Amino acid sequence: MDKIRIGVIGSGGIFRNLHAPYYQKSDRAQIVAVADLNTESAAGVAGSFGAAVCTDYREILDRKDVDAVDVSVHPKPHREMAVAAAEAGKHILMEKPMCCTVAEADAMIEAAKRAGVRLQVAYVLPFNPIRQKLKALLADGTLGELQMAYRHQMGWFKPQKPWLFDKAEAGGMLLENAIHTFDEWLWLYGPAESVYASTSHVPLGDPYPAPEKAVENNAVVNVRFKNGGTAVLLQSWASELGAHGEGMVGSRGSATIGSDGLRWKTHDMAEAEAYKPVVDNKAPKAASIEHWLKCIAGEETPRTAGEVGRAGVEIGEAAYRSSETGQVVSLPLRG
Repeated sequence: MDKIRIGVIGSGGIFRNLHAPYYQKSDRAQIVAVADLNTESAAGVAGSFGAAVCTDYREILDRKDVDAVDVSVHPKPHREMAVAAAEAGKHILMEKPMCCTVAEADAMIEAAKRAGVRLQVAYVLPFNPIRQKLKALLADGTLGELQMAYRHQMGWFKPQKPWLFDKAEAGGMLLENAIHTFDEWLWLYGPAESVYASTSHVPLGDPYPAPEKAVENNAVVNVRFKNGGTAVLLQSWASELGAHGEGMVGSRGSATIGSDGLRWKTHDMAEAEAYKPVVDNKAPKAASIEHWLKCIAGEETPRTAGEVGRAGVEIGEAAYRSSETGQVVSLPLRG
């Protein structure tokens, strides 16, 4: 099998820490060029792969020795880059979030369809063995029908990248970070029918921009699913004391995910069962990239296609609309 030739757009921490380890061992892909506005960063990554260095992503799209692009930059330019890559005939793997709005997602999906290229999102949770086990317990009816699901991610988050806190550059906390949860819920519980949410911003100073430009750093999101059941997300980047947890309650039993792996108990079980596989933290990302490459090769059907990325973005956008209006927002979004 000929290796798929990859152009990397964005050589920052996400690519270096999560994508690069896969490519260093891959027998399916070859990195041939790396583009980043930070030429020192691009050169560092390119050097480890014997690849060319580019200062503009369009240089990668002009290369005839590039079959596909792995995009790992901040969210704002995702739509522009994806449309340009599709028009250049390149397959696309987009880091999460796919983009910042449903309108952007639609433009990206349409461009990929016109060009006949694969557009997929580098989601990881569907490739996590613990979540796959929960998926199986739901699929075989062990836990029954969803009644409620929950996730709380409370903590203090002050990284080195100030763009993360800029609404125009990142889209918001829900899109940049909670998008993983939305994707997981849609995968586990099916399509959503409505969203009700409240968000707020606590001014915390540098590296946050002025409050009117900053992302929210507190959110409560309720998602109602078409198949029944409701999920609740509590998230904060401004909580001095952290707390994390995840789980669901079904009509026949319940499950939780935590540091001890997956635990579940049905009404007729005397004791809970547990599943805690030994998993390399980088393995789910590697599996996501491998899946994209197999889809390009025609060996698998996409599970992380652009439409999947769009569905998560739609929940995020609906949450922002709901927070602004104080009303439940029905899906699909209108206008």
